[in-house]
Order: sequence, then structure tokens, then C-alpha cells
Amino acid sequence: MLVRARILGALALALVLATIGATQTPTTPASTLTPELKAEVMKEVNRIVTNVAFVPGVDFSKWQEFMEGEKETVEKAADARAFSQAVNAALRKFGISHIVMTTPEMAASRRTRTATGIGIQIQPEPGKGIRVINVFPESPAYEAGIREGDLIVEADGQKVDNPGQISGEEGSTVSVKYERDGKTKAVKVTRRKYSNVRPETLTWVNPDTALIKIWTFDVGYSQANVEKLFKEASKARNLILDLRSNPGGQVLNLVHLMSILLPERAPIGTFIQRPMVNRYVKETGGAATDLAAIAKFTDRPIRAGNPRIDRYKGNVAVLVNQGSGSASEIAAAALKENLSAPIVGAKSAGAVLVSVMNPLPHGFMIQYPITDFVTPNGTRLEGNGVEPIVEAPGLIRWGEKDVAVERATMLLARIDLRQDRDGGN
Repeated sequence: MLVRARILGALALALVLATIGATQTPTTPASTLTPELKAEVMKEVNRIVTNVAFVPGVDFSKWQEFMEGEKETVEKAADARAFSQAVNAALRKFGISHIVMTTPEMAASRRTRTATGIGIQIQPEPGKGIRVINVFPESPAYEAGIREGDLIVEADGQKVDNPGQISGEEGSTVSVKYERDGKTKAVKVTRRKYSNVRPETLTWVNPDTALIKIWTFDVGYSQANVEKLFKEASKARNLILDLRSNPGGQVLNLVHLMSILLPERAPIGTFIQRPMVNRYVKETGGAATDLAAIAKFTDRPIRAGNPRIDRYKGNVAVLVNQGSGSASEIAAAALKENLSAPIVGAKSAGAVLVSVMNPLPHGFMIQYPITDFVTPNGTRLEGNGVEPIVEAPGLIRWGEKDVAVERATMLLARIDLRQDRDGGN
């Protein structure tokens, strides 16, 4: 019970730290980016990276050396985006994930789950235009009648060949021509802020197989909606959990989903923190980079809890791709190691460090790691990712078959056959 209390306390702390940035309001337009302002931001970045960030085996004392190589670019940066890009060029030299500085605009977008534009996601089709593959609900594009599958061929009278032609400042307009079912339509769309939350969805692949798509574990994740979908899917013998292009998010949301899918108290994995490493080295003399040994020594894995709904009891397959990161990779690995769930798709991102979102002066924000992670079997996912047992294209183009779903469905059907043959075992 004490261990569980400590774990929940750690999760709660991580959640609070991750949302500190939400209280910071952007106050710095690009036109006011002065040397003094940049110095204020860099002072806090230097403190955090040098004294607070932690990953076993990573020497954060090299930060000043890395920054020296980008000093001239930082000094020349005339706007928030260029300034962030210069700082991030230095941060990337650590060779790890989850260490990045964001602009006030990007920080606000994450906090409010909004973006500015017409509200579509696109897929370029060279020589033709750009295909709309998603329209956000209640966005300017949706209200103008643009829908999934439409092919945008012109923007402001010019042939469209890149996404930049339809982006622009809030309040500006763009005249769009698009094709649908052999007909061309023209609309004028005013760019504005819109919600970029994509709700979790449930579709039925066949009468026995449900597919639940989870877009994020971050602010847009809805525990209530996920529970609703799993109630609807409870009758399915088989479930495909689609985590493709899910970049991860908050630990509490990860545990929420795993508690629906895994047996009670099943290990999800172990977060390797600085105190754990220090204690292990002091008491055993072992290496600070032997994460599997540290996890075994501390014996403090994060475990599945008690869900508010009945656990899903059918067979599970998981879809991942290059865009599946962080909490998505942890979820895939936990299901693979606890349930022998087949993983289908392309190798995941290998970006699995628990991090903190911290506000910086003038609305900037920095994300930095404080904890590493190993799976229940002791595998480090950072830099390695989750390997599928059956490969399929990581991304699908509009109108093409979803090979990953087809192959996952076939795998689950085979599991069904074996279970029927073996009397349900």
C-alpha cells in the first residue's frame, strides 16, 4: 500500500509539473524580441538544463559547450521562431528526446488545444493539389463546407502545391477551390483559432473486431470518452488499439487506459529517477546506466489500477508507427509483455523519457526530461522504440487500403481459431 501511495504521489507530481506552463500567458510578440529578452529566457534555460534535467548517462554539464556553437545564430534571431530553432539546435546535441524549447504561440496552442488557420490536415498530391484528410469540427473549413477527401486545387487564384499557401494570420481570408466527385466548388474561408482536439473513436472492422483510435495521451485525451468507447466495444472478441501518430502525453492518462486493458496490478514499467540511480550506485556499486538492474533493485514499477468500468477481456492487437512516441510506446510495450499482444505497423519513435513542461519568461516554454523508463521485462525504449512483429506501412495515403488494420485483423482471427481449438485457453 505504501509503495502504491508513493507511485500515485509521483504521478500526481508529474501531472502538476506538466501543467505549470498552462498558467503562463504569452506576452511577447515577435516584433519585441530584444537581446535583453533573449538573455532573460536563456538564463532560465541554462538553470534548468544544467541543474534540473536528468537522464542516466547523459552529461548535462556540456550544455554551455553546445550553446557556444549556436551563439551567433541565437544573437541573430529576430523573432520567437528563429530564437527557438537556434536554442533547439543546441538541445538536440544531447541526442535524447523530450528536450525542446517552444515559442509562446506553440505553448499557448498546447495549453488551450487550439491552433490558428482554417482547420484541416492535408496530404500533398504532386501535380494535383493537396488532399484534405481531416477537418476539425467547428473549424472555419468545416463551416465553409470542406470535408475529408476534398482535393484543394487553388488558393487565392494560384495552383496549390504546398501547405503554406493556405496558412496565414488570424483574421485573414483565403479563397479556396476544391474538387469533390468530379465537381469544382469555390469558398472563401477566414482563418481563426479552432480546437485541434481529435476525439477518440470506435469503428467496427467486422462483427467480432472493434478498433479504438487514441490520438493523444495529452490534454486532449478524454477519460470519459475512452470509457464510453470501451463499454461499446466490450462485446467484441477482438480489439485493435490504434496508437499510430500518437505522440504521447500525460502519465495519468496512460495509466487510465492500461487499467482498462491490463489485469489489476499488472506492471506497466518502471520510471528511473535520480534518487533511484543514486541509491542503487551507493548500495551496490553498480553502473548508473544499468537501468534494468536499477528497476529490479528498486522494485517500484507503475502498475495498472482499478478502472471505473469493466476491464476489456478480449484479444488485443496494437498499431504503431514512426509517430508513436512516449506514452504510446509504453502502452504498446506493456500490452506486448503482459498480454502477448501482437504489435503491427512500423517501428515506433523511441522517444520515451518522462518530462516536465516548465514556463520560461515572456511566454516561452521548455520541456525537459527528469526520468528514464524501462518496460516490465527491463527493456529501455528510449532510442530503441517498439518493434512490430508484423510490418505494415506506417502511414497510409488517402484512398489506399489500411494494410496495418488488415494484418492485425488476420492475426487476431488466428488467435481466435487457436483459442477455439484449445477450449478458450
